[in-house]
Amino acid sequence: MSTATNIPAATRFSLLRKPAVARAARLLLAALAALLLVSILLELLGADALTALQAIVEGALGAPFSLGQTVMIASILVLTGIAAAVPFTARLFNVGAEGQLYAGAIAATAVGFQFPHLPSAVHVPLLLAAGIAGGALWAAIPGLMKAYMNANEVIVSLMLTFIATLLAEYATTGIWPSGLATNTDPLPGNALLPTVSASTDITLGAPLAVVAVLLTWLLMNRGTLGFQIRATGFNAHASELNGLPVKRIQVLAFTIGGAAAGLAGAILVAGIQDSLIAGGAAGFGFLGIAVALVARLSATWMIPSAFLFAVLQVGSNSLQVKAGISPSMGAVIVGVFVIALLALGAIRLGTDGAK
Repeated sequence: MSTATNIPAATRFSLLRKPAVARAARLLLAALAALLLVSILLELLGADALTALQAIVEGALGAPFSLGQTVMIASILVLTGIAAAVPFTARLFNVGAEGQLYAGAIAATAVGFQFPHLPSAVHVPLLLAAGIAGGALWAAIPGLMKAYMNANEVIVSLMLTFIATLLAEYATTGIWPSGLATNTDPLPGNALLPTVSASTDITLGAPLAVVAVLLTWLLMNRGTLGFQIRATGFNAHASELNGLPVKRIQVLAFTIGGAAAGLAGAILVAGIQDSLIAGGAAGFGFLGIAVALVARLSATWMIPSAFLFAVLQVGSNSLQVKAGISPSMGAVIVGVFVIALLALGAIRLGTDGAK
């Protein structure tokens, strides 16, 4: 097929990848420079930078339970990173992964409460499938509106995030109220993901995220649809002239991304929180965008990128105790870190094809 070669060079992103070692070295240098900027910020705020950074690392990795939390949060970020990366590869900007996560979480919660007596071997796969379907359907809306109505996918996916967030809040107070304002009752035990490491509380969600990365890599590098998604991202008009069903590809790219986010929602409620919590996924969808961009939309780099952000996210909870600054500074540190990586060229919106 000659699609890629017929795309004008001026409108085409390069498919050639830098050697892995050189790429890793550049990212490492950019991360060190970003770390220096974060350290300067901490010093300006009156905190000892070394103590604060040590608190973050120890808070994320210093104990088995903390390590387990970091791994599980990384699993969620891997999936929301995929939710951003696949549409981004098609030059579609999915900023609604958080809404798709909530849609998956609500669907998974519904299955969890609806079938309380199913055996775990049936209940857990059904719950995961519901989460995947919920996220996929929620993401298909902006995909369809972009493809067939030329609606701005950024606005549509963002508005759907607000709706899904409010629906999750209503679910905890109106559909499955528990007497508490922010969460439902715990899901039945047979609906919860099994633990794969008792000492760290790592559940089946972590290996599922790894499987999702492998499937994404296969899709984008060995599958026809993956090639079509990348070609559409290079030049949608040229792809259409070469016979590719661009509108269908756009919808599928969004739907695949939403399915990953929906799986993240199912893992969140059944493998981390054990219930649906209003606001329990705050920021995960938007952090997923940063994860995808640091990974250069590459499935190969999605896991280390997600783990980096998970360390910052979980470790910041220790800042108040060990460094005397508010845990909310963790969000500031993450923001500064991302901006620094952008400025230093470590984050680029290219079409590496989620490799």
